[in-house]
Amino acid sequence: MSHYFENDMDLKHDPHELRFEINQKEYCLKTDAGVFSKDRLDTGTRLLLETLLEKEKDPVTTLDLGCGIGPVGIVLKDQWNTQMTMIDINQRAVDLASANLKRYAVYADLFCQDGIQEGQYACIVFNPPIRAGKKVIYRLFQEAVDHLSREGRLWVVMRKQHGAQSAIQYLESLGCSVKKVNREKGFWIFTAQKKSTESSKD
Repeated sequence: MSHYFENDMDLKHDPHELRFEINQKEYCLKTDAGVFSKDRLDTGTRLLLETLLEKEKDPVTTLDLGCGIGPVGIVLKDQWNTQMTMIDINQRAVDLASANLKRYAVYADLFCQDGIQEGQYACIVFNPPIRAGKKVIYRLFQEAVDHLSREGRLWVVMRKQHGAQSAIQYLESLGCSVKKVNREKGFWIFTAQKKSTESSKD
């Protein structure tokens, strides 16, 4: 079965628009079948964005890992002063993210690729693709930790029932200090930061 964590060139198109409001600002993004988000801004992404905008402020560099059509990267770039990078494995999603960036006249380095290949980031934002499986998700956790800058933080949203506690334990096994920042409707928001360079930020 085709899903958003792969490229299915034969998947039929169903173009439409995704509308949502974050921080009292409305957004309208182009979307399509076979991408994330397809129909609406999912609860986890909304909670992640609201928490980030409350708790973080203008990190120097930000990576939207698994950007989909771009809601996280676009909202953060629009509301933060940050150098934004966005990556996704799904070419259709990347094409839509590119169109959506142009719609809001914001710039990001945008790549269609599997995982993080280069760069160091002060803030990495990740809503794991649960359907891709634990092996893929944990490999992306490892890459994210490897590409954090000295005082950088990885921000993750996961459902408790999808293994949030196990993910926290895995990140701790990679030498990270993990903090639960928010929880709502079964979703946990947590940050991971390398212990040896842990910031004094709350």
